[in-house]
Amino acid sequence: MSTRAFWSLVIALVFLQPLAVDGQSVKPADRGPWEISAFMGGFDDDFEFDPDGSEFFVDPEGNPLFGGGLNYHLPANFFVGLEGRYVPVDMRPAAGGFADLNSYFFSGLLGYTIPLHERFDIYGVGGATVAYWSPTDYDAETDFGYSFGGGAKLFLTESLALIGDYRMFQIPTAMEDVSQDVAGIIANEKFWGYSITGGFSYFFGTKDSDGDGVKDGDDLCPRTPAGVEVDAQGCPVDSDGDGVPDFMDRCPNTPAGAEVGSEGCPFDSDSDGVFDGLDRCPGTPAGAEVDANGCPMDSDGDGVFDGLDRCPGTPRGTEVDSVGCPLPEPEPEPEPEVFTFQGGVNFEFDSAVLTAEGQAALREIGDVLAAREGITVTVEGHTDSMGDDAYNMGLSRRRAEAVRDFLVENYASLTTGQFTVRGLGETNPVADNDTEAGRAQNRRVELIVG
Repeated sequence: MSTRAFWSLVIALVFLQPLAVDGQSVKPADRGPWEISAFMGGFDDDFEFDPDGSEFFVDPEGNPLFGGGLNYHLPANFFVGLEGRYVPVDMRPAAGGFADLNSYFFSGLLGYTIPLHERFDIYGVGGATVAYWSPTDYDAETDFGYSFGGGAKLFLTESLALIGDYRMFQIPTAMEDVSQDVAGIIANEKFWGYSITGGFSYFFGTKDSDGDGVKDGDDLCPRTPAGVEVDAQGCPVDSDGDGVPDFMDRCPNTPAGAEVGSEGCPFDSDSDGVFDGLDRCPGTPAGAEVDANGCPMDSDGDGVFDGLDRCPGTPRGTEVDSVGCPLPEPEPEPEPEVFTFQGGVNFEFDSAVLTAEGQAALREIGDVLAAREGITVTVEGHTDSMGDDAYNMGLSRRRAEAVRDFLVENYASLTTGQFTVRGLGETNPVADNDTEAGRAQNRRVELIVG
C-alpha cells in the first residue's frame, strides 16, 4: 500500500468516527482494559532494498511474519501498547549465494479505537520502532525508525476477537554496518516495509473507564467526572438525598423532602422561610409569620395573620378590618321623619277629596318636602274600625293617593317616582277604636320621609 493510500484510509476512519456512541466505546462494560494479541502474515518492502545497485537484498516478497503485542486501553478510546514482529529475510552476501537475515521490529505505540458496533472495531496506530537486524554468521545491527497503520477487530466473544492489521515500517537509515559486513558496501538508504497480518486478541483485567474505583460491569453510573466521590455502585454521592450529587450541590445539607433546583438549592416560593416540599401552606402572603410547617399564625384569632395584623391582641369575636383592627361602631340609623295628616279633619266625610283646611295643612308639609333634594316619601293611608274592612282599605288608599297627587301637582320639585303609596285601612291603629277620640286619631295619612 502506498503512503497516499494509507492516509486516505486514515481520513476515511476519522469520518466514520460519529458512528461511535457519544465518543465512547460501545464495547461490553466488563471487557478488560488489557489486550494481548498474536498474529502472523506476510511482509514485503515498498521497493527492493538494494543499496548501490548491489542487490544486497533479494526482494522479500512473500516472507512470513510472526508477532505479538500487549495493549492497555485508556478512557476515551485511546490505547498504548508494545509490539514485536519477527521476519526471516534472505540476503545476498559478497561471497555469493544467500544467507538468512533475521529481522526483528519492536514498537512502542499509541492508538485510537473507533467502535462501529458492539462486536466490531476499527483502529489507527502509530509509534516509534526499533529494527534489529541479525544476519547469520555476521554482526547484528540496531536501527531506529517509526511505524504506523490500522486494522479491524471482530469480537467472537466479549473478550476474544479476530484481528486484521496493515502496518508500515520506515527506517530512515538502515543496515549500514550489516551491509558493509555482509556485502562490503556502506548502505545509507531508507528502508520501507509493510506487513499484512491476521490473528487473535484477548482482553482481560478489570476495566474502570471513568476511574472512580468501581469496575465497569458493576458501575451503574459510567462516565462519572474524574475526582468525584462515588458510592459502591459507582454513582456520585448525594449526602443530603436531594437528587443533586455532592460535586454539583451548592447547598449541601438540604432538609429531606425539600424541593431543589439543578444546583441543589431548595425553593421557597412564598418566601416564608419554609422550603417547598416541606411547606404545608404554600402561597402564604408576604410578611406573614409562619410556624415550622410554613402555615401562617393568627394569635388573636381575628382572621388576620400575625405579621400582617396591625392590632394584635384583639379580643376574641371582635369584628376587624383587613389589617386586623377593630371596626368602629356603626352610626345608628336616623329615625325616619313622619308627618301626620289627619284624615278626619282634612278630607270631606267618607271621601278622598281634600277640604280647604286639608289643602292648607298639606301645603305646610309640601313646603318642607320641596326644599329637600333626593328624598323618598312613603304615603300610608289609615282608617278607624268603623265600617267594612274592604271598604276601609280602599278608602285609605284613595286618600293616600290624593295626598300624593296634590303634592306632585303643586310642587314642581316633587315627582311621582319619589312617592310610594300604601292603603292600610284599619290594620294599624295608633289609638283605641272604642272611643271617638281614639277613632279620630286612627283616621290619618302619614308621610314617612326617607
